[in-house]
Amino acid sequence: MTQPVDPFAVHETVAGTGFHGELHLPSDGGGAARPAVLVVGGAEGGLTVDPLAAALARNGFPSLAVAYFGLPDLPPTLSRIPLEYFAGALRTLAAQPGGDPHRIVVWGVSRGSEVAQLLAVDFPELVAGVVADSPSSVVHASSVSPDIAAWTLGGRDVAYASVAHQDDPQAPGATIDDAAIAGPVLTICGDADRLWPSCAFADAIAARSPRVTTLVRPGAGHAFVGLHLQGAQAPGVAARSAAAGGSAEANTDAAIDAFDRAVRFIAAVGPASG
Repeated sequence: MTQPVDPFAVHETVAGTGFHGELHLPSDGGGAARPAVLVVGGAEGGLTVDPLAAALARNGFPSLAVAYFGLPDLPPTLSRIPLEYFAGALRTLAAQPGGDPHRIVVWGVSRGSEVAQLLAVDFPELVAGVVADSPSSVVHASSVSPDIAAWTLGGRDVAYASVAHQDDPQAPGATIDDAAIAGPVLTICGDADRLWPSCAFADAIAARSPRVTTLVRPGAGHAFVGLHLQGAQAPGVAARSAAAGGSAEANTDAAIDAFDRAVRFIAAVGPASG
């Protein structure tokens, strides 16, 4: 299994907690309660977003990176994953020391951005804000078939875009109800994204809600913040960075700026109103 980047991280397993993740707590541990962050990755699976959670903890936020497929005790593919799985992780995060249980932000990367937005819509009492990183404004199908849902809620499939509309920010029947998100949303995208039109998706999210702040980074690709934090020497990162688009210099500059902006955004998030 993936080992924690942070030596003080707590490794959570499905058998022990109902989810698989790495919990990172700030080293100071004291002072006023601060926002906490649930970090959800994308179609790569596993816990590749763990360095992002560790970096957020170093900036004072209790953070939990959660995996939802692609590890031995999880489904093998991104297919019919219950949103309740993530809600359970949110409740665990809310109980951690140093965090404000009413100020939890979900940072979702790529496919994980769908989760972040859907959780804010369907579990408003648990989610105070959203960071939608290289986002989608619509729900896509599973990673194994265009005819299988990626997510479920209450045992029912969450409606998803057809193949013909998978890159359509206004895909019929599959758009995410961002207007229903009570808290603030930060979208992060690069205009050289080769994997999907994340900036067009970000524009669509902003068009649905006045509570959205959009950060567009010229020359950057897809999921550049997380790839930068994983490090160029980590297995598979160079190949994923090349496929994701953008130049190395643009992605590095974008990652540093976007992370700093996101830290300020998270610090300012108020209590959930759901």
